This record gives sequence, C-alpha cells and structure tokens, in this order.
Amino acid sequence: MIHPSIDLLGGRVVQLRGGNPDDCKVAIDDVLGVAEQFHRHGELAVIDLDAALGRGDNLPLIEALCARFDCRVGGGIRDHERADRLLRAGARKLIVGTKATPEFLSRYPRERMIVALDAKAGRVVDHGWTQTTGDRVIDRAKALEPYCSEFLYTLVDREGSLQGIDQDAVRALVEATSNVVVAAGGIAALPEVVELDRMGASCQLGMSIYTGTISLTDAVMSMLDWGKHDGLLPVVVQDQGRQVVMHAWVDREALAMTLATGDGWYFSRSRQRHWRKGETSGHTQRVAAVRYDCDRDTLLYRVEQQGRACHVETQYGCFGAQEFGLERLEATLRARVAEIRDGSAAANSYSARVLAEPGLCEAKILEEAAELAEASERREIIWEAADVLFFTLAKLAREEIPLAAVLRELEGRQGRRRAADGGMVRAEAPSTAGEAKR
Repeated sequence: MIHPSIDLLGGRVVQLRGGNPDDCKVAIDDVLGVAEQFHRHGELAVIDLDAALGRGDNLPLIEALCARFDCRVGGGIRDHERADRLLRAGARKLIVGTKATPEFLSRYPRERMIVALDAKAGRVVDHGWTQTTGDRVIDRAKALEPYCSEFLYTLVDREGSLQGIDQDAVRALVEATSNVVVAAGGIAALPEVVELDRMGASCQLGMSIYTGTISLTDAVMSMLDWGKHDGLLPVVVQDQGRQVVMHAWVDREALAMTLATGDGWYFSRSRQRHWRKGETSGHTQRVAAVRYDCDRDTLLYRVEQQGRACHVETQYGCFGAQEFGLERLEATLRARVAEIRDGSAAANSYSARVLAEPGLCEAKILEEAAELAEASERREIIWEAADVLFFTLAKLAREEIPLAAVLRELEGRQGRRRAADGGMVRAEAPSTAGEAKR
C-alpha cells in the first residue's frame, strides 16, 4: 500500500530534511487541496510535527482532515486525551512513538495502533526524533508486536534527503515481524517502491512526491496487476451512501486521468475509447478515492454521484433503484432546509414545519425519546425509534451537521481506550448542560 504523507507545521504542509524544522524544503498553505489530491491515491498519513516537537499542535486542522478523508494520524500522541480526541475525530489509526509502551497501547484495539519505529544509526529515537532511546529497532518491534497492527519504520538519517531507502534494513524488519511494515525515509525512485512492495512492505511517501521525483499515479499503477484482462481492470463504483451503482473498466490512461482530475474516467470495450461519466448526461461522478483489492486486479471508486449512475433513465444505478438509508433521508432533509432558506419550501410540508418552527424539532425529540423509553411492544419500539431517528436527523440537517460526523463519533468510541477490566472507559459527566455527551 502507498500512504502519501501530510506533515503539518504551523498550519502548513511541509517537508523537512532529517526532521529538522529549520531545514524546510517544502511549504504549502492549501492543506485541504493537497489532501484531496493525495487521498485519491491512498490513505493519508497525517503527522503533526508541532505536537511531536512539543511546540503546539494542529488539532483543529487534523480534525477537519479526518472529517473528509481516510487518515492515519501521528505526532505528539503522548496521552489518552489526545488519542481519544483523534479517534473521535475519525482517525482510522493512530501512529504512536514516544508513548509506545505496552501499558499505553493495550488500552486500545490492536488494529487501531501503529507503532512508530524512528531510527538513527539503527537505534530508536523519540520526542520528535530529538532523543535517543538506545533500543535497537528489531528488539523494540518484537516487544511491541502484540500491541499494534503495523510499524511505521522511518530511517531518520535519510528522511527528506532523496538518497534512497536502506532496503536491507527494511527487509530485516519485515522478516522479523508478522505485522505490516510501512517504510519511510529517503525513498527516491519508483523501483524502490516496487521492491518494497515485493518484499511485503508498504511505503509512506513524502519529499519524493512533493518534488515530483516520484509520481503518485505511477506508484499506484505499479501496485496493480494489469496482466489478467489484456491491460484492463474492472472497477466497482460506490456512491456516497456506499451503494454499488455501476461496474466498468479502465486502462492505464483512464485510471491516470481519474487520479489526476478527480473525474470518473473509464474505457469502453465496445467503443474502444475513453469516456468520462456524465459527459453527455450531466450525471457526473467526483472520485474521492481509488482503492485496489488484495489481489491487485480490481479497483473500487468511491464517488460523489450527481444524478443517476445508470444510462437507463428509470434506474438510479445499474443494479436498480437507489436504496433507502439514513444518508438518503439526510439528503432529503438537507434539501428541505435549503428550500426553507430560499423561500421555496411548501408551506404545508410537515418536515418544513419541523425544520423552520423554533423549538418544534427539539420538543419532538424529547417527546419521541420518552415514548421510545416507555415502549414495550416490538412494533411500538420500532415505530418510536423511527420517530427519534427522523427528528434527530432533522436537527442535524438544520444545524448543518452531517450524519457522517455522528458515525465518526461512534466509530471513534469503538476504538477508544478500555478500562483495566476490559470494559470501555466511561467519560466524565458533562460540565455544562450544553456540552456534548461523550
């Protein structure tokens, strides 16, 4: 796998030589723009250098990134409060270095933890690469292997230098652990990426992709098996509600155009030409992520579908109608909010009343929640639960809070620290009546 690195310093994307904040080679202000482009190619590795160096943090910016993209997050995670906050923000995994001890790591699900093995001259360093622990890399890996699912192995001496990675050192770690190894530090050419993949290691790319030494698109292409279908790969397309809406094919050029532009490009086998989704119908696809399967011979496009995906006018997707789900109800309510604000909402619409009349939505939430709590018959419980969900989504829509943010909160709770008896730690009671329930 390939993980594009987004290193944050002072609210900007940077690339440092050897981790030295005084030797900055790249500085970019448009963090979200960089993230959107890179995310199409792989899960982002977001590193808070300010926090790692103990000179501040970029938490609000990281939370914004986690709200929109698949992110593994590291840098300065040295207490449970910060770890919990990042997981609740939507971080898929946490990268822990200085605080990577069995005691700290064991409070979290193993699959959510990545241990950073940052090494100078074969010895692990921490505190933003400023202090030497004296531990050898493989010894530390063996000690922490039961408490994490991956190791991020950074050769600090080569970081940002484009001198090439020490492949022998990476291979030794790969052979010493059953965990996934992600290699970083000095990777300078596409053949290195290919060789790392062959030995079973993933890679985290930084300076090489910012300077154009390695093309992210070429790196993704090199991961794929193009030999099974005469240079074509099948693509499964999934919309923002995670419904599969179509199946198509791409060749190398179509995939390259998709990764470069974010538009859904495909290859027509019958017409023997490239085509862009929506070029005639106007029903476009904005591709948020391109991912490949374990055999490297099938792609998944995660898209924002505008209009229908199928060429048949009566169908939403090529496999039938649009499925009902909370995301679809949310979209309807958000559209109603927009109509209220521009004055076009139907005056007799009940949902419009709930969204527009002050206090009505809140009153209905309280009323329906009480009725749900008191319900005892199965059908009654289902009915009242549906009411609670509807009015909750209405409030979220009115306040412009996406359902995805609530789902990220729930996912983050699933990954939060556990008490010594194996149960989930209970949060403190809210200090004010308006504070969000934790």
